[in-house]
Amino acid sequence: MLQVEENWQKTIKFLIAKSKDLNQGLVTEKAFARKGREPIVYNEIKFASQSEIRIAQELEAKGVLFFPLPLAVRHETGNIYEDHREVDFLVCLDGTFGILEISFHEGRYEKDKEKDAWFKKSGILCIEHYPAEKCYHQPKVVVEEFLSFLSKHKR
Repeated sequence: MLQVEENWQKTIKFLIAKSKDLNQGLVTEKAFARKGREPIVYNEIKFASQSEIRIAQELEAKGVLFFPLPLAVRHETGNIYEDHREVDFLVCLDGTFGILEISFHEGRYEKDKEKDAWFKKSGILCIEHYPAEKCYHQPKVVVEEFLSFLSKHKR
């Protein structure tokens, strides 16, 4: 048995909060750095927009397990840019996973479709895209609709 130091939770929380090497929001952070910007931090989590924060707050209010800006890896080609993907939210509802994406850019249909197919290949079948403006102004409506769709994918 390992001897665990007293207040170990505080130590771990500090290490997580102060670490620069986490992969949460890594792709977003790199994209922002190229533009001389930094991601928005809310509740010790990186986000790319206020729309994402509003969705996170709604998911928190519903008590749903979610992963904001997670880096997904499936080593197929050996090229990082092809083997890594970052989604806005990976959401788990009663053991079923789905992806909620917030769309900022028009005309990205082909790129989004390819990204969706990449995840569907691994069995994540519920992938929904919502306009950023709707996520910002109506986060409750967006989350309720998404969770309704996700519940229909339960295995």
